[in-house]
Amino acid sequence: MNFFDLHCDSITKSYETNQSVYDGNLQLNFVKGKNIKKWKQCFSLWLSDSHKGQAAFSHCNKLYEHYLYEAGNIYCKGQKNLTPILTIENGSALGGNTNNITYWKNRGVKMITLTWNGDNEIASGVKGNNKRGLTVFGRQCISEMEKQGIIVDVSHLNERGFRDVCRCATLPFIASHSNCYDIYPHPRNLKKYQIEFIRETGGIIGLNFYKDFLCDKNDSVLEYFCKNVMYLLELGCEKNVAIGSDFDGGKMSEEVSGIECMKKVYVYLFEKGVDEKTLENIFYNNGENFFNSLLFK
Repeated sequence: MNFFDLHCDSITKSYETNQSVYDGNLQLNFVKGKNIKKWKQCFSLWLSDSHKGQAAFSHCNKLYEHYLYEAGNIYCKGQKNLTPILTIENGSALGGNTNNITYWKNRGVKMITLTWNGDNEIASGVKGNNKRGLTVFGRQCISEMEKQGIIVDVSHLNERGFRDVCRCATLPFIASHSNCYDIYPHPRNLKKYQIEFIRETGGIIGLNFYKDFLCDKNDSVLEYFCKNVMYLLELGCEKNVAIGSDFDGGKMSEEVSGIECMKKVYVYLFEKGVDEKTLENIFYNNGENFFNSLLFK
């Protein structure tokens, strides 16, 4: 099985807990995923909303150095199936300076999630100021990110910010780890009009496994993940649905506890009627095609 994962927080979790991404006690590590045939993994450098301005920029640099160490460690141990892709979760990492978009571009960052849950210099997340959309700086960031070839990620962004991105973005964008509001009405999830805009403009949506975004505590994560997949397929998103696991971003259920469960998820969806071609698109091809079209021309 091939796997393209649009989002995990394993680098930050590794940094905070001194656990190795090679074989540490993480939801995602190389040893757990060693049986994946071809594996492309977006590793986000996550910053909480407590990091602001220059302090946020400096902290993200510490995470970046840790990423280099962990990626090097995996390569030195002879891995062949994993290709890491560097991303940032929370545009506060720019420190309020558009010049830092070039800085992070030069260090290999391929995607930036504009906000986390609260407010930053770019916009507001779903738990921030719901009357606040993109700032002037935020609009400048969208333009510069597109020029620099850094993908815009709207997961966590509030609705007003989302609508502003729709107005000013000239390239397709991504919701790297967001589920469907009509399946489970959590404020982190995408409403139908948001899904349809992403579909119509050629973006992609990475469904995640974080139970709080999927279902109630007594419900099955596998069942509700499948409902999200089926809903997106009904909306014509065969080329727009992918996976953004969110591993190490929060507590996961025993059903889907880590990267080693991906084959189980694949088989479950197949048994529920999703054909193999569609599964191959969801688990790998859609992510691969999207990144290739925007980044690797």
